[in-house]
Amino acid sequence: MASTCTLHILHTNDLHSHFASMPQIASCFKQHRRDWQAEGSYVLTVDIGDHADRMSMQSEATWGKANTAILNQSGYQYVTIGNNEGMTLPKDKLDELYEQATFTVVLGNLRDLSGSRPQWAVPYAIHEWPDVRVAILGVTVALAPFYQMLGWQVEEPLNVLREQVVALRSQVDAVIVLSHLGYQMDLRLAKELSGIDVILGAHTHHLLPNGEYVNSTLIAQAGKYGDFIGHVALTIDPCAKHVTASSAEVFDSHDYPYDPELEQLILQQQQAAKDMLNTPVASLQRPYEIDWDEETPFATFLAASLKKWTDADVSFVNAGVLLSPLPAGTVTKYDLLQALPHPINPCTVVITGGQLLTVLERAIQPEMVGRELRGFGFRGKRLGWMNVDGMSLQYTDGAVRRIHQVCIDGKPLIPATKYRVATADMFMFNRLFPELLEGADIHYFIPEVLREIVAATICDERLVAASFQPRWHKLEA
Repeated sequence: MASTCTLHILHTNDLHSHFASMPQIASCFKQHRRDWQAEGSYVLTVDIGDHADRMSMQSEATWGKANTAILNQSGYQYVTIGNNEGMTLPKDKLDELYEQATFTVVLGNLRDLSGSRPQWAVPYAIHEWPDVRVAILGVTVALAPFYQMLGWQVEEPLNVLREQVVALRSQVDAVIVLSHLGYQMDLRLAKELSGIDVILGAHTHHLLPNGEYVNSTLIAQAGKYGDFIGHVALTIDPCAKHVTASSAEVFDSHDYPYDPELEQLILQQQQAAKDMLNTPVASLQRPYEIDWDEETPFATFLAASLKKWTDADVSFVNAGVLLSPLPAGTVTKYDLLQALPHPINPCTVVITGGQLLTVLERAIQPEMVGRELRGFGFRGKRLGWMNVDGMSLQYTDGAVRRIHQVCIDGKPLIPATKYRVATADMFMFNRLFPELLEGADIHYFIPEVLREIVAATICDERLVAASFQPRWHKLEA
């Protein structure tokens, strides 16, 4: 037996169904696996979650099963899940997601409400070669309230990992964590838990070209969308049962040729998905255009749909969530996916009339309407005009816009009165409108995403007709 051996780990994270890079990632895996194994080294290929994203028509049409097929053909051995798999899929769809997987899903901090572990995952794995044993642990971000609404309970990952490392460290030569927790949490894990050799990270889309060392733990993360493939090399001493050296780098996926078989699979999936999503959901007498800079019937209809779905007093939603118009005539599921590709859910919050007025006046300022926005489930480019339902507003335009009157159900807004407001849940995850975070009785509607709300309400002819009546009325200065 050689005194030391080398383990190469190729890792990806946060693909978000950007399938264009997958044929090159598959080529990277095949090329390096062949070369390294020819040298007598060992190889692992892993994904750290958020591979699936329902903004993709393949993922939407198949509830993510297209992603599983692509992971299979690309040669992955182990994966963990991200919040996009765990929280944008209904529980029954997540339970079915990996039925045909040829890889192992490692996930130590998720159970159903009865306390049972999901049948499609193992809490940890031990990968063995003739002279080396490696423990592979997997955890996902612990957004407990949302998982509970979906029928899951998610445990704090640090506690789970601490127990696993204590139990497994003496049995293996290396401990590898697949962490869909984010960069800051990875730093905390490395500081507080000894015995972890490598943390392969995700969730925050950090690109760490040569990794980072915290104590004796190497942290690596490979950006997003498959632009880069992470590579970690471990030198392992099987006799001493520990890692003697480690290094990290990233490969540019664009430097690799396209794998023709995977290219063909993706093309077939695209056509099949489009056929599946060409299901009609409604017929419109007039088109629904989009405009991020002013009120439109389409955005007003979305606000009205949120109000109706949640039984709120009033509603508002930003025009920037609409990415494409709806045509006159037949509207399909494909059309709705193009218009509303976000994994955004409705939510309601109770705030005062005074707080509501502050939110709306801030929302219509030119710098806010034009503000670029990233993250929080948002798949657009900028915030856009705030469209409303359940109220009528008068305002003056200019460098600073002022709201002069708000009427709710035909009566003037009362600053001290409490109103139940429906909006997009992304506003509860940022501080664009802190008044919302100060509200009471916050309720999230999960797993329904915005396009599913529209699909359920767009046949309401009264709601459609009313959306062409403006809510915002500009006064002369």
